[in-house]
Amino acid sequence: MSRMNFHRAVLLAGALISVSACSGTPVLLNASEEGVVVRYSPESVTSAQAKAAAQASCQRYGRNAVAQGTAITGDVFATFTCVK
Repeated sequence: MSRMNFHRAVLLAGALISVSACSGTPVLLNASEEGVVVRYSPESVTSAQAKAAAQASCQRYGRNAVAQGTAITGDVFATFTCVK
């Protein structure tokens, strides 16, 4: 691969990652009966939308989502416990 093609490939990959990181929907991670982690971009998703996504996940088990904490690394990772 030529040096110019390599640079184009790197720029394209970076652009694709940037677009996927700006997703307008929360992403559920480790969803189970015990709880769920919701990853979202604070630029396109509100904390209320993240809470609603966690609630929908917990409701599948007849439970309610209770916020436990958040970590911010550019995206927000909000942890919820599913309680009866």
